[in-house]
Amino acid sequence: MRVLVTGGCGFVGAAVVRLAVERGDNVLNLDRRRKSIAVPALSNAAQHQGYARLEADVTDRAMIRAIMREFAPEAVIHLAASSDDDPNTVVDAEIGGAFAVLEAARQYYERLEGEKRARFRIVHLEQAESDIPAKLTRAQAARSAAAALFDRWARAHDLPLVTCVAGEAFGPWQAQSSFMARLVSSLIYQQPFKLEMAGETVRDWLPIRDLAAGLLQAAEVAPAQSRFDLSVGAERRDIDIAESICSLLDERAPMADGTLWSSLLVIEGDGARAPAGPMMDSREAELELGWEPAGFYIGLDRLLTWALASHAASQARRTTQAAE
Repeated sequence: MRVLVTGGCGFVGAAVVRLAVERGDNVLNLDRRRKSIAVPALSNAAQHQGYARLEADVTDRAMIRAIMREFAPEAVIHLAASSDDDPNTVVDAEIGGAFAVLEAARQYYERLEGEKRARFRIVHLEQAESDIPAKLTRAQAARSAAAALFDRWARAHDLPLVTCVAGEAFGPWQAQSSFMARLVSSLIYQQPFKLEMAGETVRDWLPIRDLAAGLLQAAEVAPAQSRFDLSVGAERRDIDIAESICSLLDERAPMADGTLWSSLLVIEGDGARAPAGPMMDSREAELELGWEPAGFYIGLDRLLTWALASHAASQARRTTQAAE
């Protein structure tokens, strides 16, 4: 499959790129990050002949149209998102980027014929919302508006859009600002970790490799204008997640003095107003897409294996540098 991935240097985008390259797909990664900046999550993918990375802004309509014509993708997986906290910048990036991709895809799709037209898909990832409505930040509101734009514009122009909905993805190379990354990092460095709202916040956890596999399956076989939940049924409270990780660390890397890793967990606040996770059902994704996720515990095992290896490598470098 020839697939164009926008935001392919981000956490989710890089996972999609890695898996697509691993499968033998031809991948064009469109990301505004400077090519001079290394992306460790893509170090292996960069060595493959079928992979290319292009430094470009997804809001540049003329460029997106040109890229679509020249690369001639069979699928576009739109994952570009703003990492800027400036509300005005977020709005421009989210909504402007969504419109640029949709318009370029529309013009490209109108020129396709026969089997190429039938196979073409636009895949968009949408963040699952909690069942308990919460006040949105400007950034969240911009992303919600972009998701609505995708759906309405695609339906108005009869575009083959596929929307995938997912909760909290986790895995290697995740941003340190995320809950899971902060938790694992704090524990491995034996630092106390505070669980706010008494650790009662509920999230639907999805391993990043399973999410990437679902997005690629959607690009290949999903019906046009369809919508799928991607979930492995791992609705967990923050305290449950923390205790599971501590138990695994007790088995794999027990503390020298016999102290349990859970001793580093600090419960704070009241859980009465803790957000509840979204209610998701992945049966349609499994039946219609043939999506076969490895599951929560395998994802957690991969994350800890990677985190412990990265920590050991970091410690070894520090020891070598100190000796020099």
